Parts: sequence; C-alpha cells; structure tokens
Amino acid sequence: MKKAKLPAITLSLALGTGNPYNMIMETVDEFDTIEVELDEFFKHKQGSRCKDEFLNTVTDEALDECTIPEINLNDSEGMSEDEAPQEKQSDSEGDDEDKLQFQYSTHDSKVKWNNMKPVLGERYESPHQLKLCLKNYSISRGYPIRFKKCDSVRLVAVCASDLEKFQCPFVVRASRMSTKRSFQIKKMVEQHTCVRNFRSVNLMDPTWIARQFLKEMIRKPNLKFKEMQAIIQIRFHCKVSWSKCYRAKCRAISLIDGKLSDHYVKVWDYGHELMRSNPGSTIQIFVTVNPDNTITFHRVYTCFKAIKEGWKVGCRRVIGLDGSFLKGQCKGELLTAIGRDANNHVYPIAWAVVENENKPNWQWFLELLHDDLELQGGLDLCVISDQHKVFSGIEFKNMFWTVAKSTVEGDFKLNMEKIREVNPAAYDHLMAKEHKSWCMAFF
Repeated sequence: MKKAKLPAITLSLALGTGNPYNMIMETVDEFDTIEVELDEFFKHKQGSRCKDEFLNTVTDEALDECTIPEINLNDSEGMSEDEAPQEKQSDSEGDDEDKLQFQYSTHDSKVKWNNMKPVLGERYESPHQLKLCLKNYSISRGYPIRFKKCDSVRLVAVCASDLEKFQCPFVVRASRMSTKRSFQIKKMVEQHTCVRNFRSVNLMDPTWIARQFLKEMIRKPNLKFKEMQAIIQIRFHCKVSWSKCYRAKCRAISLIDGKLSDHYVKVWDYGHELMRSNPGSTIQIFVTVNPDNTITFHRVYTCFKAIKEGWKVGCRRVIGLDGSFLKGQCKGELLTAIGRDANNHVYPIAWAVVENENKPNWQWFLELLHDDLELQGGLDLCVISDQHKVFSGIEFKNMFWTVAKSTVEGDFKLNMEKIREVNPAAYDHLMAKEHKSWCMAFF
C-alpha cells in the first residue's frame, strides 16, 4: 500500500522542534472572502420558510432537535444492494413530504362530545366551535375551566380551580390565523395539577343541555323537568336548577321543530307544493300587512280535489262543522268540515287554520266550502253544528235525543209535547225545522 507523504508542519510537530503556532500561521495565506457551500438540506429549509411566524418557530425548534446522520460514501464498498444507501429522491417528492409536515389537524364536530379534546395547532371554524370543544372537555374530564378572554379574535381558557392551592398550569390560547379563515390553538399546556370535581355547572348552559337531550326529547316530548334534573345528575354528576331545565327544554324543542318564523316563511312554498301535487285543489292563504310593512300570517284553507269529488259521488249529504284549539307551539283555531261515507265512517272534507273562532272566519270558511262542493244553497243538505246552543243543558239534551230517536209519528208528537211543557220556545224552534232531517220517524 502506498504511504501518504505528511506535510512539513506535521513532521515538525512529530519531532518536537520549532514553535507550532508560528508554523501554522506561516501555512495560512491572506484572504478577503471565504466561499462556503451550504448543504442541500439547509438550502431547502431556507427556501421553504412561510410567512406565519408561529409555524416558523415550531418548525425551527423541531429541526434543531433532529440530527442529520453523516453518510460516508466510501463505506458503501463491500455492502450488499439492500444495505447500500439509496439514491436521493426527486425534488417533487421532497416537497410533498415538507408540505405534509406543516399540515395541522382540523376539528371534527361529529366526534362524540365526551371524546373531544383540544390539541395544539388544531384548527377550528370559529371561536364558538373551540369554546364548545373546551366545554365538552371540561365536563367529561371533570377539570374546571374558565374563559379569561373570548371574542371574535382570540380565546384564552385557564383552569378555574384555586390558584393559590393548586397552581394549575393548564392554559389554552387561540387566535385567528393570519392567512386563512380559521381559528387555531397557538399555545397550550395540557397538564393539570388540580383535583377533578365534576362541578362544571356554569359551563352547562341551557343551549349545551338542549343539545344533550335532543334524542330524549324526540323519543319523549313530554319529558318532565324533574326527570331531566335526575338524568343530568346521573350522567354528568352535576345538579342544575329547574329554570335551567325549562329553558333547555324550550331550546331543544326549537332545535327539533324549528322556529315559528321559519315555519311561517315556508307557508307559500307549502301551498304551491300542494297545488303542484294535487291539481284542481283549493288552497287559500291570506296574510296581514302591518303598519310597519311587516307581513304576518292570517289564515289558510285546504280542500283537495280527490276528497271533494269523492264526497259528491259516494258520501251522504251530511256535513258536521266544528272547531278546536291548537295547543302546540303554533296557537290558533282549526276549523273542520266532516262528512260520512257509505260505511258510516268519518270522511274529512276541508279544514282551515285561523287566528280565532268567530263569525267572520266561519263565514269565510263556509263560502269556500259551498263553492268547492257545489251545494246550491244547501238544498237537501243536513248540517250538524254546535254553534247554535240556544237551549242548552242536560235536560234539553236528553229530551231532544228522545224525540230524534222516535221511530213512529205518535212517539214524536208525545215527546214534543213534553218539550212544550218545559219551554214553549224550544218547541217552536224544533217544529220550525224540517222533521225528516233530524227525526228517525220521518227518514
């Protein structure tokens, strides 16, 4: 093997002669500049810096902690193909890896509430979404937190335990990103030194409770407030007031059924859809224009073409009229016209929703019903209604049904004489009506 020739400075040091410092300085030439060739890794690092200072800080710290292995190309001699170092990947593949390195997670709102957990760098749609995530985290883990700052620009959440007693370092700081429409956690200390107490009652506002009881309210709309209090105490280990349960139930019903204003806005679409799917039907919708130019719902009338044609062809000439209160979320009165089919079963003809039951609304309803059924002024028609209770009371009621169930004319006259003895006006009122329309003896 050929021996390498050592420089003069090395021989002098080896023999121990001469001043080493002077010898070294004699070998250094004067220079103005030094040309340094950067490694490809640091060139790419300098070129991939972004405008967000937060991302640069995080990535610089990560790169400082990592070590770059030194590879001696001469050592590859004698290695197998599997052990030999692979060739450097293309620039496009390296760029893809760097892009993946800066991808932060996005919050998934579909995750179950007790599995939500804030993560450093995670992005949120809005501060409200992050606040809901922190509420779920606090209530499920039992660690109390409070929001030191919470607005449209930034959010700061700290531990709500006694600072002098526990000195809990938990903190979450988030703000809007400078280049994207996202809300991101910029700083977070996840460690808790406090004690779990599961008493985050202040975080359990009516809106949060309403979201937890949506399924229960769908299955059991008449859920009582005491039952809600018992469920909350068992499920969340917290006690809430009766008034908070009341407000939570109202908001849950609003989330399920929607707001009243949203329902009334769709009345016109509802009417057009009925006309499209049932050609020839009668749909009348009326509104009221207020002095401030706002529009409010007044009344609506519905009569399907198939129903009115079926009544004309195959039902008896008997119509029952009645009204009932709407006791749900939407108040008002429901006016109905009911018939009897050939099997003596109930046959709905038309119905209307009005603000209250009065003479103008009944007149409007009956005029539309008259035109739809082509009643010709009520000829050969029996109308049953409870609007003319002139002679009320149990005694008059029993006497009337006795007369109505009379099967022969003699019984009819005998029972009518009993009514005249009690009240002659009632006798005259019944005798003025057509007997064959209400007494079995004349059917």
